[in-house]
Amino acid sequence: MNSRTLIVAALVAIAVAGVGAGGWWYYQLAAHDEPAKPKPVDYRFITLDKNIVMLKSEAGGDARFMAVDLVFRSTPEDEAKVKEQLPLLKSVAVRALSQLSRERANALGIDDYQRLLDKAYRAAFARERMALPFSEVMVSKLIIE
Repeated sequence: MNSRTLIVAALVAIAVAGVGAGGWWYYQLAAHDEPAKPKPVDYRFITLDKNIVMLKSEAGGDARFMAVDLVFRSTPEDEAKVKEQLPLLKSVAVRALSQLSRERANALGIDDYQRLLDKAYRAAFARERMALPFSEVMVSKLIIE
């Protein structure tokens, strides 16, 4: 064999080894960059149905009614606490929503209702010196008639 063939063979062997090492390095890098999968969170959803509130009109006229169904997001550990406190939760919701006029109630969106109720629940539980047994209050149904 001549020296040219040996040099070309050595260069090809070095190139193949470099490609193999680069592939191994890229594979290891991709395995480390993979984000950790989030741990699934087990939530419980407790409903509070048929909250009826009377809405008065600012301009006078007939009173209207609002029906609201609420859902509370809780953990399995706090699910029983939420169920025990449903009468308190209903009372706070009725008290907060009955302050609205018919015109104001029509102007609010679902997110506004959720913020209003969340604020009312936090204030009520702070007055009672109790921890909130739920992480979020959601409006599942809203009817203004």
